[in-house]
Amino acid sequence: MKAKSIHYLHMYTRLAVCVIMFVSIHAHAQTDTSQYGKGLTRNMIEGGKYQGFLFTDVKGIRLQFNGYVQVDFIHDFMEMTNIHAFQPSTIPVPSSAEGNTAFSIRQSRFAFTAYGAPDARGRALKAVLEFDLWGSLSGAPRLRHAYIQHGKWTFGQYWSNFMDGDNWPNIMDYWGPNAYVWTRQVQLRFTQQLSSSMTFSVSAEQPGGDLSIPDTWSNRTIYPDVTAAFQKDFGDKNESHVRLAGLLHPMDYKNGDKEKKTSIGGAFNLSGNINVQKDNDIKFQFAYGSGYAKYSEDISGEGYDAYGGVNDKSVKNISMLATWLYYDHFWTKSLGSTIGWGYLQLNTPQFSMPAVGTIKSTNYGSFNTTYYFTNYFKIAGEVLYGIRKDTDNKTGDNLRGQFSAFFKF
Repeated sequence: MKAKSIHYLHMYTRLAVCVIMFVSIHAHAQTDTSQYGKGLTRNMIEGGKYQGFLFTDVKGIRLQFNGYVQVDFIHDFMEMTNIHAFQPSTIPVPSSAEGNTAFSIRQSRFAFTAYGAPDARGRALKAVLEFDLWGSLSGAPRLRHAYIQHGKWTFGQYWSNFMDGDNWPNIMDYWGPNAYVWTRQVQLRFTQQLSSSMTFSVSAEQPGGDLSIPDTWSNRTIYPDVTAAFQKDFGDKNESHVRLAGLLHPMDYKNGDKEKKTSIGGAFNLSGNINVQKDNDIKFQFAYGSGYAKYSEDISGEGYDAYGGVNDKSVKNISMLATWLYYDHFWTKSLGSTIGWGYLQLNTPQFSMPAVGTIKSTNYGSFNTTYYFTNYFKIAGEVLYGIRKDTDNKTGDNLRGQFSAFFKF
């Protein structure tokens, strides 16, 4: 009995020593380079530009852990299907005065980043696994990013090369401007630094069309999407940039006669972030094309890439204009505000799509004020307003108030 007690004592002692060594030796506090609260902006967060905690460094691989907890308290004054994010396409038409209150932690996320030793040619190696709690109403983990970077190459699921991942307005709402070209894609990307201030990137991204077709038709996935983008940085410390991206989006399907067909969608996306003064940023996007609703923040997955009727032999691409403009301003080191508007329009009235329930346009506007207690903790109040118009010209709208608390680690 005495030997058994000694065995357990030794086991618990080793466990305690391991925990102490893990915390005291391998855990290094993150560093933060924020100025005037800019280390906690949405742009810094989505771009992964803040460090986390390095908790192991073994055999040439450094493993880092980071993330944040965000709690949202939301009240809608009108009915909206998406109660956790402000998505204008989910506003009922006509409006209903049935409001709703929602408390949510679903924006919270965590990520693991592994840095490998450079290869024989000095090319850096990095891998990322990132999750949020958007998997269910109760907050189940959901995969966001899973990719590898080796030198100039990126393999895996990451922001599409067609979107601008470096011009996020400083908002608290998860969805963001309705017109945002915003999606994650499994892809193969090549990035070339043309100069100290200019970058070129090209990618092949996961195939698949977002089509409205009869039940007798079927989707196919054959040809990948292809994107290319140029970005020009300028200004003090290259804080400003302008980016032009292009997209070719093949949509493969079988029609009612079982004929295999492909329709090619295409679009351009002009975007940027202009630092006009130390504490002022103008962020914008202007995208136009046809057959690219798959890349839309507001209407992706709703079948607005292209439309095919029962008597048609092929689909017709749906044109879309997607534009937004936002202004970020810091009043003091600890206080900032963001205001802006987004507009999305589809050419659906030109097709024989149902007049009731088919979107013609959506609008999204928001204003917030954020207070930064430290470089890691902030709170914000945000007011949002959205409008949905269908092809029968009937509209619905919603006004939302949101209060959020945010802590990064």
